[in-house]
Amino acid sequence: MDSSLTIFKIKGNLSYVDEIYNPNNFFEQVHHASLFREDSKVSLSNKTIKVHVLKRPVRKPMWHPANVFAFLLQFISIAKANGISLIHGRSAGLSGFLALFTGKLLAIPVIVSVGGNNRLDRELDFRFGNGTWRKLLKKIYADLVEVLVLRNADCVMARNLYTKNYVVMLGVDEKKVKVVSWSLKKDVFEGKADRTELDRFVAKPNIDLKKPIVLYVGRLEPAKQVDVLVDSIPLVLKDRSDAQFVFIGDGSLLERLRRDVEGLNVAKKVFFLGYQPTNVIKAFLSISSVVWIPMSGYVVFEAAAFSAPIVAFDVEWHPEFITDEITGLLVKNRNYRKMAEAVLRMLKDEALAKRCGKRARQKLIEEYDPESLKEKEIKIYEEILSNSFMRQ
Repeated sequence: MDSSLTIFKIKGNLSYVDEIYNPNNFFEQVHHASLFREDSKVSLSNKTIKVHVLKRPVRKPMWHPANVFAFLLQFISIAKANGISLIHGRSAGLSGFLALFTGKLLAIPVIVSVGGNNRLDRELDFRFGNGTWRKLLKKIYADLVEVLVLRNADCVMARNLYTKNYVVMLGVDEKKVKVVSWSLKKDVFEGKADRTELDRFVAKPNIDLKKPIVLYVGRLEPAKQVDVLVDSIPLVLKDRSDAQFVFIGDGSLLERLRRDVEGLNVAKKVFFLGYQPTNVIKAFLSISSVVWIPMSGYVVFEAAAFSAPIVAFDVEWHPEFITDEITGLLVKNRNYRKMAEAVLRMLKDEALAKRCGKRARQKLIEEYDPESLKEKEIKIYEEILSNSFMRQ
């Protein structure tokens, strides 16, 4: 279980699903359980992957007891009917919960993936998203579910060392935590882009491709700390009035951010482009003077693939990839003044920007080769399946 395949399709990332859901076609068949009705219309090129859309009986949140019970029954039915030998929950939330209970009931080994500190995300969503008592209760509930899922899974696949330490802190046996990074799509890893994709943004919304572009790619949500970037913009423009700020992504903060840039009198320099397909993201990455990353994951690698100068907060796992002044610039978390200073430094010191971008790409190639990461993941599958067979 994972995100909506429809969203992957909109973003032009279906080939990513084809590559990672069944790495090197290790499994004879992969059954993807989806909670999104629209996914029934999505066709994958990898025919070893079959999509099952779970039906929601009541028009309530997915975590409503009636829905969870119905999902679980359908999940069990899919596992039984198809002789499932391994279940991979791609989060420690609802997908992990369903994976865990199905695995325990049918004696099938369960792997759960974790990409970062989920509690930090939920805390930011609560604190900076107009927190209410209902949201607080939801946060507490999610924290408890996460602990239940992670402690009882047969294996936890952490995407970096920071996440491994986070999982162990939650009481998970360190021996069953395996570190395997995200794997870039081959075409992104190559760092090539079609810049003609940018032509339509020149006339409207009037982005000048010859002037510096500071790029953000990601969800516009409190957990991503994108609000801090907006506060940095006037400070950057004070010294570099030619700078432009492009935001690719959508989310609950969009309208608030629009109001904020209007209030700061910088709206003419800020462009919110909404969701864009991978080809457009790649094109912007290839020309950006700076990619600023307040709280993110995959975008760090995408920026590195294009040798784009990275400025990021020193939060979560960022320091594992970004070494200050070597592969980018690290800034104290949520310090908008320091963020502005770092962006200006990259804009003014072209030698530094070029050097950091080049070294980031070099690190990516040396340590995050997609094929090597796939093989590492396959070895984990082999180990789990072997241990399961020995117990039978």
